[in-house]
Amino acid sequence: MKKLFIIASAILVLTSCKTIHTRYLQGDVIGFADRVETSYNAPRGLFSVLKPQDRRGWDLLDNAKERETMRKQIQTIIPRGENTTAYYAMELATERIKYMRRHMHDPQTKYYIFLITDGLDNASPELAKKEKKILFSKTPEQYKERLQKKLKHTMGWFAKNTFEVYPMMFEGEDMQETKDRNHMSDAQFKKKLEQDMECFRYSSVGEAPKLISADNFKTIIGELKKKFVTSSYTFRVPRSYANKKVRMNFKDARGQKVSLTGTLKKSGFSYVLTDISLDNPQATYSKTSRFCSKDGATFVAHAAPTGKDELNTYFTIEDFRIGTTPYFPQKKSVEQEYESSPGFWQLNSEYHEVAAGIINTYFLFVIDGSTSLDGKNKKQNGFELETNMALDIMDMLTGQFE
Repeated sequence: MKKLFIIASAILVLTSCKTIHTRYLQGDVIGFADRVETSYNAPRGLFSVLKPQDRRGWDLLDNAKERETMRKQIQTIIPRGENTTAYYAMELATERIKYMRRHMHDPQTKYYIFLITDGLDNASPELAKKEKKILFSKTPEQYKERLQKKLKHTMGWFAKNTFEVYPMMFEGEDMQETKDRNHMSDAQFKKKLEQDMECFRYSSVGEAPKLISADNFKTIIGELKKKFVTSSYTFRVPRSYANKKVRMNFKDARGQKVSLTGTLKKSGFSYVLTDISLDNPQATYSKTSRFCSKDGATFVAHAAPTGKDELNTYFTIEDFRIGTTPYFPQKKSVEQEYESSPGFWQLNSEYHEVAAGIINTYFLFVIDGSTSLDGKNKKQNGFELETNMALDIMDMLTGQFE
């Protein structure tokens, strides 16, 4: 799976010649149990996709008041009940994502759904029919197929946006009892959960994120952080270096060094960096990135992130890692060299970091409110732990997660 989320120290740019200078991180909440509640206003029913919704989510980057409002909604908007209507909630989530995409008109924006539940769906067809989303009853299997089709059509035929779903399951007392009653081993139970939750998986950019499940929320968010948080790095190369080898020398906060070497070449009206190599055998990058050629050995230039630049060309490394750990170069330590003559490398003393970043992301929390989260004797306090984890994820997205 190739993860494409850009954290605050990274830079995201468009592949077209037009640069969008907006910078936003917006989010909304959907809660489900016996009913489904949303933090935004949207019609329900068979033709709801043709009707307007609230046009934006809560502003989480530059508006402390709205950020606090979303935090409160995570704690208050989720309905409590004895049933689970995850399929229906996720269907509404796909419609919300589709609506936002159509109104943002930004091929750069990344879309994510974070599904958090503690059990399997048992009431979506009934609730969907009650709210006239479907006219005829469906079996759970039919609704699973319906949901997968909805996920696949969310981005439309020609959209280039990233869209991923991260399904997470808390294995509370309910699930543990199910496992024990069926005399299943940990491996058997995990395989069963993955099969049952397969319908929630989706990615528009590669392998869909796998189910994250555990009997505690600390493990779940730890796994999510490892899978979701990735690094990207944008660097500039003077156009005057055409037909010369260029080397970028990186070092992270732990002192780990990586050098990336390639040859700058003119390609039509743009540039490419060919024959990419890394000197650290543990270092990798996403070879299926939109900023790479099909074989991953060439970086394709894109527009400058902060306006027109006729002197330099820009390249982006996505999902930069050493082993399985995201790699974040220290800005002050980055160096650029070029081969001024065969075998002679010269430091570009004028090189400096790209000054500004752009973050365009919209995400949805889809959160379970079923009473099974609290355990049989209401002493498990899973619901509180679940909402606290959602708040931690929100902090992670806004760069405040420790």
